[in-house]
Amino acid sequence: MPPEAYQDTALDIVKPLLSFDTCMWGTATYLTGQGIDIHTIHLHNQSQAMLEEYEPLKHMDVCAGIVVNQPQVTRGFHSNTIFADRAVREYREYLRRFGHENVFISASTDQTTGATQWFSLFRSDPDLLCQSDEVRLLAQISPHLMQGLRHSRVRALGSASSTPGDTHHDAAIVDARGVIHYATSGCAEMLRSEFGPSDLPGRLPSELMDCFRGRSGSFMGRHIVATHRVRKDLMYVYLRPRCLADSLAPRQRDAAELVAQGLTHKQAAQRLGRAPATVRNQMQEVYRKLEVQNVAELANALRQAL
Repeated sequence: MPPEAYQDTALDIVKPLLSFDTCMWGTATYLTGQGIDIHTIHLHNQSQAMLEEYEPLKHMDVCAGIVVNQPQVTRGFHSNTIFADRAVREYREYLRRFGHENVFISASTDQTTGATQWFSLFRSDPDLLCQSDEVRLLAQISPHLMQGLRHSRVRALGSASSTPGDTHHDAAIVDARGVIHYATSGCAEMLRSEFGPSDLPGRLPSELMDCFRGRSGSFMGRHIVATHRVRKDLMYVYLRPRCLADSLAPRQRDAAELVAQGLTHKQAAQRLGRAPATVRNQMQEVYRKLEVQNVAELANALRQAL
């Protein structure tokens, strides 16, 4: 199923085994003294207002500090107990408003990037405490839920591609902070060829992130070409080596595409609103740049730039 539907469906399956009312499932980095910086988030039966009100109070969330930066951890918390101190009364009131009376948290932290994937299951009944056998059950279930989400996202790489079925791309799934959640085997080498050794392992180079944040659909480097598609709160990034067809000017590329489809120079000129002589001259330059001799070789050269 689409990754957007996976989390709700998986949680609905878990609910009869481990009762809860709402859930927050995402990826974040913990900043000491500030709380969690959320990279991705999915709310299950929970309003966006909950997240908006959490932001100015998140530095009081001691539960987050307990579970982050551990390879794998699952805990259960009783809100009245852990937030009994008057100094965090405002946070306790926030929890009560949104029905977070008892909370299960299961988290897994990538030791390379420091990013934590976690989900919090909330119970609105203050008397329905998190029992130790329930914590053990969740600890067994949660790695499978998280791995299932990863598989679902990886399967979506094909449907998010601008060239479905194309096999010469390397690809990566990246969040808004540049953390790489998945990458094909050739990604690291391809990125090194363009940007050199990474100062931030497990993250997309800042030059590439800046390009994508600027709403550019593609990055044209010296050695690689990168494109991306946004799907919910993740970027699906596709990388390929730069090829000769990338050197074509837009007007040359337009003419070349039509000729590669079998149109004559005159037909291409009519389609593009140009003089036949103009198209003929453009195609002579195209053949020179691409180092091809005929239409079949032209079509093959253009395919390398898809």
